[in-house]
Amino acid sequence: TMIARCQLVSVHATGSSFIAMITYMQLAMQCQSIIMACEEPSNIRKFYNDKVAKLGSAPSERTFHHWYEHGCKFILLAAGGSFYLLVIIAGLEIRWKVASMRFSVLRQVGSMLRQPGIDKADLITQRIIPTIAWIRSQMPISLQRIFPFSFLTSVGAGDALDCTDLVLTNRVFDIFRQENFTLLARDMGAWAICKSDVAEQTLVISGKGVTSHLHSLTCCPSGVKHFSVTVFQTSFDRSHCNNVQSPAKNDRKENAIWMESERMKAAAGEAVSDLDDLCNKLGELYPEGYRSHGGYVRISMHILKGHMLDLRNSDGSLMAFICPSLPETIRLGLTSSLLGCFESKNQDAGSTFEKLAEKTLLHPFQCLHFSLWNCYSTVGDNAPTHIHPYDMVRADVSRTNHMQCSPYPSRDILEHQELYTNILTTFGELFEWIEMVMKEFLPEEYKVLVELGQNLPGGEHSPVAPFLSLVLNLNVTTEGH
Repeated sequence: TMIARCQLVSVHATGSSFIAMITYMQLAMQCQSIIMACEEPSNIRKFYNDKVAKLGSAPSERTFHHWYEHGCKFILLAAGGSFYLLVIIAGLEIRWKVASMRFSVLRQVGSMLRQPGIDKADLITQRIIPTIAWIRSQMPISLQRIFPFSFLTSVGAGDALDCTDLVLTNRVFDIFRQENFTLLARDMGAWAICKSDVAEQTLVISGKGVTSHLHSLTCCPSGVKHFSVTVFQTSFDRSHCNNVQSPAKNDRKENAIWMESERMKAAAGEAVSDLDDLCNKLGELYPEGYRSHGGYVRISMHILKGHMLDLRNSDGSLMAFICPSLPETIRLGLTSSLLGCFESKNQDAGSTFEKLAEKTLLHPFQCLHFSLWNCYSTVGDNAPTHIHPYDMVRADVSRTNHMQCSPYPSRDILEHQELYTNILTTFGELFEWIEMVMKEFLPEEYKVLVELGQNLPGGEHSPVAPFLSLVLNLNVTTEGH
């Protein structure tokens, strides 16, 4: 009957979702196992370039990082609420919702599950833990050859992992490096109901490791088309005393006058006719390593003929990089796509957007910083090493902010979560294209930028890599600064 078929589909969907989460976890653990075995320092980005990118059907780097992130997130949740929390997530069909949550939120959830404490303790001790205990008794699970042998043997698990053994699974998940503090030790008193023996494992999940998964990955999207790049070495000396200070004025009135004057000069700047003319004019622009006169050179895009222009300072460092080859499929919908990001079917989010619009009308220039902050952090210098950081408090303040012990999301991300998610979803292809352009044509600059974001807590990957911030300016009008 139709009812029976729907029930069957529901069961299959739950099982597929559970297996998908285990597969992502398997990928993350296998990657880390290989990285830890390397003689030279390595990380997930280097792993992709050395191992994954060479596969015949390799995924894009961004897609691979998303899979790795998902694995890290599910490991974090399983570390807090056991493997059986993943069964609940699969049954409630919220896997993708959980995968889109921030690491900082999932870490709090994991810590609260391990040590319920007082706040929200009833929900955890009287609802969640008993539910997990019941599923554990009804569905004992054993994972055979799913996770790396090195991980399992280091905690005495052999080649199979008994998911009903919380002490054993705690040890497995705690040795997985999340580039952050380990979770708090589990309060076994609160979890006592999950300590009883269960029947012999009746559900055995086996696998051949991550290799079989990597070879079945989807094809990589087409990369950046190869365009010629014109490189001009200028005589601009960025360390010259005239170049290390801003020409803008500190006084606002004087700065406004200076700014209008410079705008008029720029508008009247001499336009170049072709690349040879540009080369000659750049040679005359910085005779002593700095611009000694007030003239400007205007570079029209038509002289590039769709190719790229790379301007370098006298020491070879990057001055500017102009790339007019954004694919037409991305360029055509930029404005309408941005406007669409402010639409919401969620009533609460819609009211938030209205408040943002009202705020913009009162103060026309608004700036939203969707960033991962590492400033104003709680410093742990000279802190005792035998106490978990979350159990420490500062003696000279009334409140210790444990959320600032590691990089954390900016306030704008938290206040405008749906807008942020809409932008990442809508412009994901654009962000990926920008990263591919930088990686291919500005490898040295890309290497410096990506160094800052490749070891974020929890294995998180910046959605706007190689950058860590996405800034949205509304009604932007700038002054000289």
